[in-house]
Amino acid sequence: MDYKYLKIFAFLSIFFVVAVITAGIRLNLFGAIVNTEEVVNQSARNKIDKIFYDEKAAILDSIIHQKTERFHFNGSILVGYKGNCIYNQSFGYADIRKREPLSSDAIFQLASVSKQFTAMAVMILNDRNKLNYDDSVTRYIPDFPYPEMTLRMLLNHTSGLPNYMWLVEHHWKGENPPNNADIMKMMAKHKLSLYFTPGRRFNYSNTGYVVLASVVENVSGMTFADFLDQNIFQPLNMNNSFVHSSSYETNNKDFLTGFYYRSRRYRMIPSTINDGAVGDKGVYSTSEDLYKWDQALYKNILVSEETMNEAITPFKLYGKYTMPYGFGFRIRERNHKKVVYHHGRWNGFRTSLFRFVEDNNTIIVLNHTSSSLNNSIIRDIQQVLDDSISADYTHEIVTTVLDEGIEQAFEKYLDLKQRVKFSLDTVKMTIASQILTDLQNYESAENIHLFKKMYVSGKLDERVHIVDNRSHENETISATGWTKENEENNVTLAR
Repeated sequence: MDYKYLKIFAFLSIFFVVAVITAGIRLNLFGAIVNTEEVVNQSARNKIDKIFYDEKAAILDSIIHQKTERFHFNGSILVGYKGNCIYNQSFGYADIRKREPLSSDAIFQLASVSKQFTAMAVMILNDRNKLNYDDSVTRYIPDFPYPEMTLRMLLNHTSGLPNYMWLVEHHWKGENPPNNADIMKMMAKHKLSLYFTPGRRFNYSNTGYVVLASVVENVSGMTFADFLDQNIFQPLNMNNSFVHSSSYETNNKDFLTGFYYRSRRYRMIPSTINDGAVGDKGVYSTSEDLYKWDQALYKNILVSEETMNEAITPFKLYGKYTMPYGFGFRIRERNHKKVVYHHGRWNGFRTSLFRFVEDNNTIIVLNHTSSSLNNSIIRDIQQVLDDSISADYTHEIVTTVLDEGIEQAFEKYLDLKQRVKFSLDTVKMTIASQILTDLQNYESAENIHLFKKMYVSGKLDERVHIVDNRSHENETISATGWTKENEENNVTLAR
């Protein structure tokens, strides 16, 4: 019996010693500090992010310049990548006739990209219990001639409303273009036939969003322009954004005019009788302000997360037919990930806002010459954002070192190596380490340096090879890729 207990004691002692030795080897391999409590502030992270994103920005710049110079693009392009604005440039002229250069703070008519702001105004009132999506429109506009129509039908384009522009062009007799209140009176008076029974079909409707803007005015007791300014633009510091109607003066800021190309020259497009209505259009903004809007939507500053999620989720017609529209946003998938977007086209302006919500990537293209370049430019940018380069993988490793520790960074490296072939950008790792050293984040700087050192020496790839071989043999591998049977190899690598 004594001999049996002695064997058990000896076995446990050996097991304990092996565990201690293995832990020591891992510390020796990766440096004395594996899990650091050092906090790297946002300023340091921003500087580190920039050195990795600059390469992708340079690729974008080359491609975009070729496209814009060849086709004489006049407008602004902004690209956000993983929540960072990595590209923001303006091209061409503000006034093509006078050849005045376009500045980065140029203000564009957003056309139908305005609809997401109209939808947000309704969503804000819904969150404040001032209205309900399934309320009849007549609850807020008593003279509205279609009592069976709800706010939700207006939001998702299933109302069947006729085109208000036809109504204005055939029945308006005023000197100035009609505003929303004028159009509501005209709709009540003429009672045009609906295209279909409300709720039966999807049919994109500008009229529906003009009605929604009128609902916002009636519920809030404010003009649509003032409501958006106080509840969206000011809270998000969108200082160059506003609603403008040609039926009355709503702002004192300069904004661009739209142009069209005909007979080998650009011609200015004057204001029309339909420029008094807002909600379907009428929001003016800059690329930088739109990026503030895009990023704020992730933080649920304006409405609850539940409300925002509904706005960017396709709805079901009859409970079974999925329609690729939410509230003011079109929706589709790209590479099995959600894309939330909208285009706009009005009086020479062509505008696009694409949000790749799962990757926090953004593409904004604002154009004021009616050229059809937006889609081509967006496709080129999407390709650059999709393509992974060594800087992307290196940045992922560096971020993991800072956020989770050096051993977790090896796990990330191991996982990536098993899926794709890539090389780490050791120059950028050195720069990142130096940035941290300069900001006195010494532990984090040393961890990045140690990881780079292991990579350059080839020891990381040796460990990947060992894990690969053991995986094929169906052997149990620990979290760091080591087994007791491989102890001899551990010692060799640690040297």
